[in-house]
Amino acid sequence: MLPAPWLPTAWLRTRRLPATRLPSAPIPAAPREKHPSGRGLVRRPFALLSAAAALTAALTGAPAATADTDPPPGEPATATADPLPAWQTNGTVWTVAIVGGTVYAGGSFTAIRPPGTAPGDPAEIPRGGLAAFDAATGEPLPWNPLVEANPGNEATVEDLEPSPDGRTLYVGGRFTKINGLSRPRIGSFSLPGGALTGFRHEMESAVETLAATGSTVYAGGSFTTVDGVPRARLAAFAASDGSLTAWAPAADRRVMSMIVSPDGSRVVIGGKFNTLNGNPPHGLGAVRTDATGTSAPWQTGLEYVSDSRQSWATDMVADGDTVYVGAAGTGTFDGRLAVDPDGGALRWIDNCLGGTETVSLLEGVLYSGSHAHDCSTQPGGFPSLNGSHQRLLAEPARPDPAQYDTPPILHWFPDTDGGAGTDNQGPRAMDNDGRYLWVGGDFTTVNGRSQQGLTRFGTLAVQADTTPPQPLAAPTVAPPAGSSGALTVTWTQSWDRDNRRLTYRVVRDGTTVVHTLDSASAFWDLAKLTYTDTGLAPGSAHTYTVRATDHFGNTTESPPAGPVQAGLARSGGEAQR
Repeated sequence: MLPAPWLPTAWLRTRRLPATRLPSAPIPAAPREKHPSGRGLVRRPFALLSAAAALTAALTGAPAATADTDPPPGEPATATADPLPAWQTNGTVWTVAIVGGTVYAGGSFTAIRPPGTAPGDPAEIPRGGLAAFDAATGEPLPWNPLVEANPGNEATVEDLEPSPDGRTLYVGGRFTKINGLSRPRIGSFSLPGGALTGFRHEMESAVETLAATGSTVYAGGSFTTVDGVPRARLAAFAASDGSLTAWAPAADRRVMSMIVSPDGSRVVIGGKFNTLNGNPPHGLGAVRTDATGTSAPWQTGLEYVSDSRQSWATDMVADGDTVYVGAAGTGTFDGRLAVDPDGGALRWIDNCLGGTETVSLLEGVLYSGSHAHDCSTQPGGFPSLNGSHQRLLAEPARPDPAQYDTPPILHWFPDTDGGAGTDNQGPRAMDNDGRYLWVGGDFTTVNGRSQQGLTRFGTLAVQADTTPPQPLAAPTVAPPAGSSGALTVTWTQSWDRDNRRLTYRVVRDGTTVVHTLDSASAFWDLAKLTYTDTGLAPGSAHTYTVRATDHFGNTTESPPAGPVQAGLARSGGEAQR
């Protein structure tokens, strides 16, 4: 049976989601329970945009977003933008999974080292594609398996997926051995000890994504057989004994991401395929978790124009009734969207430009890692950065339907570089435990400081916001034309990575605060501010600095300007410098 009609590709190219296109049927409330994957937490059902609110938003425009670590009422607070200490890798981290208090990282690295150190540091220790860290401290743990590939090939761990009970960690990728034992592209470890289990299957090509329930482990990738049995890029194994099951839906091309729906009835699948079980849409779809993986109705697909111009789903997370999808693309849609897992109806779409590689859901905020370079489609978003990128972003998972028909970009702007390679993107993987947000990738700096492969951020529950606003240039000071005993101080706003509003204080002669004001700013929109200091003795000379302070008292101060003489009175009411 063909699925429901999918989203026309032209719609995915629209600059802003038309409110009239949103699903009109109400979304039923979901039971409050843990998501089967063990990652997402159930939250309240998504409230759809009313027709009246949609019309108002279309006519008046949505208000700018202001949320940060000290948001106004009704806006979700973000984690801080201050990276916490974490050990680094000497290569790319492709996947991160948190189980209990342990962070497991997988990728294509061969060693890890302390924060702030360079590759080859004497404290560097070997880790062969897999490593474990304390989530709260960033320190390494003893777990040290070795992943190997056939000669001439790089061993890469593509995905890590814990079982819902946290007792097993499944691993997939481009490898053939783990700890010297044959494990062709899939394996597992028992937790918390981390011993390699007997779970073994012959996968002739890469396993790129995994999902797990209490009874079943699902795998997707580019493989076409499992143990010599045909399996067209999708397969499932019994969690009890690891045996290959009869579940055998078929994707015609690569599968790159997947997640089990909150009710456990479907596997939502993303990748570069054009069909699942012979049915469209391209790039995003669902099959049932029944015995054989029959097709499930699905509405929203991703864009496909040609093999060189298409979109694909890179990562997914879910709460109680919504699946959030990150997409990358070549000349096509590469932002984020939210869909109803029961049929794939579109909830919202974010058309930021710059491929999204990973997403994570924390306290109602959807965090993403990308190489975003133009978010002008989104409320509170930035215009084209002209060759630069903002690689870490946050937006509300459930934007207020009275204000928004597409998520605003929240004021959370930590950043990484894109790494040294031409194909590097920066962030590649995210996971959180409700307190710490861990980010892996191929970056080499975080907020302008050296940090390779791994970093982490904390919520205000575990981390104080301690970083001051960005440096201020010295103000300019001049007597106003025709003035006597006055000086005008002009300065350019600072900006803060996680506080939109800052308090500015104009300081005369190093000690006296003569003016205070609050003002909002963002890194792409810095205004000129002025203050005229009056009542000065004509001809007296003064210096001025400007201080910018965030909500938590973190302050940056400009270099001084001056001394400059206040205006002198002249006969006939004229003034001179």
